Amino acid sequence: MRQLTLTVLGLTLLTGSAWAGHQDWDYGGKNARAQRDTAIIRSVTPQYEQVSRPRQECYSEWVNDNAPNNGAYPVTGTVIGGVAGGILGHQVGKGSGRDVATVAGTLIGAMVGNHLANANQPPAERVQREVQRCRQVNDYTQQVRDYRVDYEYRSRIYSTTTQRYPGKPGERIPVRVSVELDD
Repeated sequence: MRQLTLTVLGLTLLTGSAWAGHQDWDYGGKNARAQRDTAIIRSVTPQYEQVSRPRQECYSEWVNDNAPNNGAYPVTGTVIGGVAGGILGHQVGKGSGRDVATVAGTLIGAMVGNHLANANQPPAERVQREVQRCRQVNDYTQQVRDYRVDYEYRSRIYSTTTQRYPGKPGERIPVRVSVELDD
């Protein structure tokens, strides 16, 4: 029994040390194994994309405008003219024609009253005022999207893309080599 225990212990030690040499192997699929190694970078080319950054652009300009007349709008002439025209129109016609004449007299009297009231107003004063105008503008910039890397592994050239800068040509880059059984 003691000899059997020593034999099992010895086989376990031998098996463990044999597997210790293969610690960098990664078993991915059913028959796949991957090992880490390094390759030599031959070229690195940044791949760019255009990015839009919207911003608001504002500027001021001077415009000519009428000065406010301090709230003195000549409404009185329009109202008095409309009332007088309505009364005069009501005096003309009979029946439903009298209603039409009243409405027509009111409208014509309001227009005449408004015209007479505005004729006595001084002309509006023209003033300049500053107006701010804004618009959205897109600024376009070039930004690195990723890097195209050509590298040499075992005398063959391969290409890939990576998000981060891998290094300068001549430096080494880590690669994962997969070996798969051909069934």
